[in-house]
Amino acid sequence: MSHTGVGMLRVGIIDDRSLSRAGLRGMLHSLAPETLRNSRPSIVAEGKRAHAAALVRATRPDLLVCGDRQGKDSLALLEAVTRLPAIPTVLVITENITERATRALLTRGAAGVLLHRSAHQHLTWALTAVTQGSRALSPEIVDAIIRGCSAPPRSGPGAHERVAGLSAREREVLALLSDGLPNRAIAQALHISPETVKDHIRALCGKLRVDNRMHAARIAWQTGVAG
Repeated sequence: MSHTGVGMLRVGIIDDRSLSRAGLRGMLHSLAPETLRNSRPSIVAEGKRAHAAALVRATRPDLLVCGDRQGKDSLALLEAVTRLPAIPTVLVITENITERATRALLTRGAAGVLLHRSAHQHLTWALTAVTQGSRALSPEIVDAIIRGCSAPPRSGPGAHERVAGLSAREREVLALLSDGLPNRAIAQALHISPETVKDHIRALCGKLRVDNRMHAARIAWQTGVAG
């Protein structure tokens, strides 16, 4: 803590695009310390995703602000960062994102996801939330998730009956799939092979009468299979 009573929030900026890093830097510099409970953002590292783990080890930031286009590029970064001894809080700022990609980021350890077009309006409260151990999502993302959960199943009536027709293992696969996990992660969680996971997904999609895993995940959320 400094003599003025203002502490430092050590921040790393990660984005493969130099212009995007500059934009994120500008947003952080524009924040007033009194709005962050007397914590002034201090940028201690900037770089590309491929260098993120090395930057974290060298500079030990409290927070990583990661720029992204569609939320997908940050998944590998999260996997690498969460293996480190000192794990920073991760806030993703993305240009666009799907409901599924949002769930995947949160499942992998992201503390928050903001849309770039409105991030400047929400960055203050989002930083306060994630640095205190809470989650932060742009209101537009929350609205999309709520609409997705409250919308009727695309597959029509009888979704609960179809879910009831799944085997115990298929229900386990469906629950993990609805969390946005890829096949390899599902296989590791259930101690089975990725090929077996593919077989289970093919079988449960057939029983649920859906065309793909996203539609299966939607039924899982709407019928309570998802955790």
